Amino acid sequence: MMIKQKLLTGYLLLCPLCLQAQKWLPATPEENREIRLLGCRYDKERLVSRTPIDGRNPEWEVRTEKQKVQDGELFTFRFKALKDMPESGVAVAFDRYRWTSDNYVMIPASVYNGNRQRIVNRNYATGLDPSDYDRPDLALTSNPIPQLSPDFGSPSRLEVSVCNAATPVIAFLDRQKQEGVLLLTDQGIERDGQIIDHALIVEEAPDRSMASFVISAPGVREKKPEFIGFSPSPDRGLAIRKGDEITIRVTRLSYPCHDVPQLLGHFMHDRKRHIRCAAPRHLVPMSEVLSIMDRNIDARYYQKDSVEFYRPETADWMSYGWIGGLINTYPMLAIGDDEHLRRVARTFDFALPRAKGESGYYYDILQPDGTVLNRDAAAVVPGVAVTRRNADVLYWMVKQFDLMKRMGKSDRIRPEWEDAVRKLADAFVRTWKEEGTWGNYLHVETGKVAVFNTTSGAMAVGGLALAAEYFSRPEYLEVAEQAASDFYRQFSIVGFTSGGCGDILQNSDSETAAALMTSLTTLYEKTGKADYLQQAQDLAHLCASWTVSFDYRLPDDTPLAQLGANLTGAVWASTQNKHGAPGFCTQSGDALFKLYRATGDTLYAELLRDIIHAHAEGIQPNGKITERLTYCDSDRRGSRADGWETGWNETNGALMALEIPGIYVRTDLGRFYVFDHVEAQAVKNDTKRLVLRLTNPTAYDAEVTLVAEDGASAKKPLGDNAFLKWKDKVKVKAGQSVSYTIKK
Repeated sequence: MMIKQKLLTGYLLLCPLCLQAQKWLPATPEENREIRLLGCRYDKERLVSRTPIDGRNPEWEVRTEKQKVQDGELFTFRFKALKDMPESGVAVAFDRYRWTSDNYVMIPASVYNGNRQRIVNRNYATGLDPSDYDRPDLALTSNPIPQLSPDFGSPSRLEVSVCNAATPVIAFLDRQKQEGVLLLTDQGIERDGQIIDHALIVEEAPDRSMASFVISAPGVREKKPEFIGFSPSPDRGLAIRKGDEITIRVTRLSYPCHDVPQLLGHFMHDRKRHIRCAAPRHLVPMSEVLSIMDRNIDARYYQKDSVEFYRPETADWMSYGWIGGLINTYPMLAIGDDEHLRRVARTFDFALPRAKGESGYYYDILQPDGTVLNRDAAAVVPGVAVTRRNADVLYWMVKQFDLMKRMGKSDRIRPEWEDAVRKLADAFVRTWKEEGTWGNYLHVETGKVAVFNTTSGAMAVGGLALAAEYFSRPEYLEVAEQAASDFYRQFSIVGFTSGGCGDILQNSDSETAAALMTSLTTLYEKTGKADYLQQAQDLAHLCASWTVSFDYRLPDDTPLAQLGANLTGAVWASTQNKHGAPGFCTQSGDALFKLYRATGDTLYAELLRDIIHAHAEGIQPNGKITERLTYCDSDRRGSRADGWETGWNETNGALMALEIPGIYVRTDLGRFYVFDHVEAQAVKNDTKRLVLRLTNPTAYDAEVTLVAEDGASAKKPLGDNAFLKWKDKVKVKAGQSVSYTIKK
């Protein structure tokens, strides 16, 4: 009793007004009661009362079912209304005592580390305020997003809907108790043939000594998160009739857990346990995706007067790296004919010697007349460039040089191209040695860090690792390993990566997560060090948190619902730009295939398969594709944005079709995994051969790439540009089946 009194007194002393602001915390702390059932009343979007349902409540009765499952319990709470009630709902609150704000809270694609970041109000794609540049001590900074307050003593509450999350779960790490917890739930409740989403709510006491984790039905947010900031919430309580029933199901899983990577590992393993997902739809074979996207990229070729280059965007300019500049040339180069080699060479001739600072770094945008365009943050602070853009250029240019060599086209690599890329690698090395970081933005002329912190340079780790071998410069690999250690340490502490997008501030994002995963995988292949393999797996688990894990059911009147789309595998962009998209920006995700190959863990294969299939969900009848494939109500809900087109989704589609086999076979195990939009069945499997029956249920003819190897081969690094060796191709006509024999 004394503990309860001290806790309550502490709240009052800290902030007398905070108690009035609290919505979901218990009126009286009870450490021996960890679950509260609540009847809720609303005034439009505002919660006006929440009454405990404890057998004495005259409005609701509840039947609770509890089933033991591995690592936890599955709760089913069946609420039955005892009277008519306007604007009402119910909720389940899981209370956590002896809490601290040092604990990690995650809601996939929406909240990372409680989003306890510095908040500023900036217009879209304008970067930070000029006063925030050249400040090593600057805290990570975001536009307004749902967050737990970083300010001790202030009200601390966040509210999101399941439509704001890639997986309907609240996850947290209690660092003091060394325990990780997942609260997995359903999308929502069905009413009048539609699903009304649950809300996922976290509230902390002013002194942060306790926290409540709430799942409410219907989900009623006080403020609606938008593309940037908030708007008035459209959420409302329900008109409840006597006898109405509402069911909330929660799978609560808990594990011994000492750090964030370990928690994310459990999330990776269990993120699909609660909801039974529909199978991905087979829509467009990977060979057809490659054909479609190659045509789209070719349609972006700019040719006027004496200037030629592959445009990565719809505008008539070259943008370096993010979101596709000098990356979309890779699948064009892989075609291998003289005309595409000529076009790629003209692009390199135009881009590599221009828009380059004295340091060796590139500016963001180059116009056809050869002048630099100050855009986004550079329009506010001229002379800066996004670190990630230069990191992309380094990685993909070295990879393309290697591709040309492996294609027998070494004579087509011009020394001036290599010199420009070598100077870019030298710039990254010099900045690291002088400042010990690459920051979020760089001063292009001096090479100094302009905006500090973030993992914006994650792709440079992989770029330097490749460049070390290509240019025979061991120093590059040394710096790559130092940077990888620093980036991984930052991630392992805060549980997210950031700084990869030039149109946002320093929000958590999926793009740096994918980049760091790829770079760590590259380091593993180049050094053979097992630590990098484990670290790459940890980043893959973070990537999974950005990837839709269930078949979200959209309102029937939305375009994607009418198409019957399954959005499992869509990849969310960032906690600012709240939308799903077809694939990673901008790469294939082949690191996931390499992780599957190295570990045998099918979770990585399944994640990659989901992403490949979601990409096809975004392809419009005319072959165009955009970065919108979303169910979030902040940005084109239920739309794939037909009529629009986005260059980076063309590029990553082509990359997936090139760098990932349609079917991977382990001959020594007699096992196989299908990534392509086909079905496969083993009709014979003995010591000499494996016979697969391939069926193509799509409307397009398919040419399926098979990679078959034994365990000894699988232990060897796959490396980059491995697709050149994949000669087994099986043609399957639309709607037909064929048999294919693999000798062991």
